[in-house]
Amino acid sequence: MKRSLAVLVSLILAAVLSANAQSLPPGCSAVSLTYWNPFTGPDGPFMGRLVDQFNASQTSISVTMNTLPEYGTQLTTAAAAGTLPDVAVIWADQVATFAYRNVFRPMDHILDVMALDPADFPAAVWAAGEVDGQRYAVPLDIHPLVMYYNADLLKQAGFDEPPMTREAFEAAAQAMTGGRDYGFMITTGFPIEQIFRSLLHQFGGSEFNADGTEATWNSEAGVKALEWLLSAQQRFSEANLEVDAELNAFKAGGVGLIWNGIWQTVNVTGAAVMFDGRATAFPQIGDRPAVWAGSHQLALPVQANPDECRDAAVGIFIKYLLDNSLEWSKAGQIPASNSVRASAEFQAIEPQASIAPSADAAIFPPSVPGITDAFAALGEAVGSIMAGTATDIQATLDASVARANELLEQNRRTFGTR
Repeated sequence: MKRSLAVLVSLILAAVLSANAQSLPPGCSAVSLTYWNPFTGPDGPFMGRLVDQFNASQTSISVTMNTLPEYGTQLTTAAAAGTLPDVAVIWADQVATFAYRNVFRPMDHILDVMALDPADFPAAVWAAGEVDGQRYAVPLDIHPLVMYYNADLLKQAGFDEPPMTREAFEAAAQAMTGGRDYGFMITTGFPIEQIFRSLLHQFGGSEFNADGTEATWNSEAGVKALEWLLSAQQRFSEANLEVDAELNAFKAGGVGLIWNGIWQTVNVTGAAVMFDGRATAFPQIGDRPAVWAGSHQLALPVQANPDECRDAAVGIFIKYLLDNSLEWSKAGQIPASNSVRASAEFQAIEPQASIAPSADAAIFPPSVPGITDAFAALGEAVGSIMAGTATDIQATLDASVARANELLEQNRRTFGTR
């Protein structure tokens, strides 16, 4: 009986895997692909299982995965040596930079193989993979800032739900602040820049102009965002905190609310803490929803002799990863695909399902090479205000914009045009 059941399960699995298989174009022989990614943390095994499942579903394509540290350097070195893989992961804000470094090439010619509908992705994360009107990458996931909360402290303060508006957030933070407890805790370092950028957009601003040639975070919206952050620190948080201090204090049980990346979920919720620690979407403090986010995107590396069959195989592999990104979400990511996020299976996965509304509010910088270099000046400016080493918000933001614009101009000379 047990043997019969095992055979039946094997047949069902084979049928499912066969249904997921796509065929190479006529005339193509079997293809072996190399796939690079930077998933050196606990997310790595999840991706490894996806690759194994893909290989089991195929008869003519096999994929060998390599997970690499110092990933950006490895890509650049391999490009110079002509040893790039067939398919690779890249961060959304680095797509343009690596495209201009000739690490990646346009993938428009395999979009038909992937059969992707741009409408199945939030517009901002889809746009992040486009450079100069050509498609260089497609989004696998979105990993935003989130709000972590101590549900026990919230309940003791009279709140049954996490505070998702400015009024509710300030009321809850105030109610939980007293004695040795803090309602909210925020640092002077990472992720303060990303938090500021979220609020900048919420108050109606943007980091750059539309074409990414000028920094614009010294706007009225930028001043409002930083004024609110400083006020929140003064009212609800311990001052002058170093990087990770808020995480450690939250884990100790004396902090009600913190903001950090979704990647901290396993560190500050569930069995990692001695209280009811939970995660949910980033709240709306300003006039509209917006939140900083990153995204892992899948790209087509440059090859000395591009091959139609290999490129088609890459398209089939990428399509498989996107269609099966429900499995990837279990690593703590939010699938970029709207249809995957809308599925009943995904909605049953927490806290990812509670965080998922952030996908439509996620912000990404313009797709301009080297644009992330400008954020160093922004991070220093925001950090100095939060640390109290600078006090004039407008002047500090103005100075950081001037430095950022110098970097942007320098990058235009460095990268040129395509």
